[in-house]
Parts: sequence; C-alpha cells; structure tokens
Amino acid sequence: MSVDEAQPDLALAVNVGRRWREVEDGASTAADVVLSAWSPWSGRSTSVMHFDPDRIAVVVGCRDGQTMAVFDVIPDDEGLRWHWVNDGPRRRIAFHGRPSKRYAAQLAAPAPKWRRGEGKPVKVLELTALLRGDAPADNSTQRAVLGQAVVTTDGDRQIAVSVPADYTVVIHTRTAAADRDS
Repeated sequence: MSVDEAQPDLALAVNVGRRWREVEDGASTAADVVLSAWSPWSGRSTSVMHFDPDRIAVVVGCRDGQTMAVFDVIPDDEGLRWHWVNDGPRRRIAFHGRPSKRYAAQLAAPAPKWRRGEGKPVKVLELTALLRGDAPADNSTQRAVLGQAVVTTDGDRQIAVSVPADYTVVIHTRTAAADRDS
C-alpha cells in the first residue's frame, strides 16, 4: 500500500481501447475504466516493477491516439493513493483519483498510440509531457491551450486545432500584408 513517500512526478498513459465502450454504453464510469486494474509488473516478472505507483501523479486514458479522460491521483480517506486488486503474485493496481482540472486541456488531444500486438497496456510519461498550455522546449513546434481548445503549429505552416465535439471552429484567412502583422 502507498504512503506518500515519493514525490509524484510521472503520468501513466493507459490503453482503454477495449473497455471505453463500457463508458459510452453507461455500464462503467470513466474512473472505473481509467483508474483500475493495471499491472505494474515488468514483463512476466512478479518482483520487478515497470513503474513505481507512488510516483504516478496523473492517469491518462487513451484510445486510438486520443485522450479520453485524465485523472489526478489523490489520497483516499485512509491517505492511500492506490491499492492492490486481485489475489496472487500478479496482482494489479487501482488508483484513487478525480477528473483533472490542471490537465483538462489534455482531453481529446493527441495521446500515445499502441501498436497492434503491443503487450503492455501502460506507458510511463514524464508529467511535463502533458498539455498544460505551455509551449514545448522545441521552438519549431508550438502549442497553445485556449479553454478546451488545443492549437498546435509545427513550424511548417501547418496548424492543427483540437476541440470537443460540440464546439464550432471558424477560420479567417488573412491575405493582406498589413493583416499578417496585426
């Protein structure tokens, strides 16, 4: 069980492709699907962990390269941020969390993809890799978060806009040189 010994500094991206239909059908909540029953083990090991659950600050539910849900990992009533589920040597972990406000811009944004046949449904990311509205260190790519919209430019005169399904996007193209300077 976890007691806040390590400073959480990682994000756990989880592949919810198989189970997200349960959320769409109303059979499960996003929290049920994203936060529970993930194997922390490396390969077939029962002693070597792929990630330290005490270092996970955020769990990101991913499906088909898109972020479906983001949860901050928080302590429960007993002060535990996660607990073991299942019996036996290959137990799994369930996290305690709430929908993230800090990383809400990540919703519907591009997410890690899993290749067909890739065995591990979890990927460990640096927390700084998540969208918070900050421009990345690479100056050729810039990203801005405007409310629930994410605008990304790759430095090659291409702009991508990611918005929730109920948004409307209006594009105005400027042609005059004076318009480009303003």
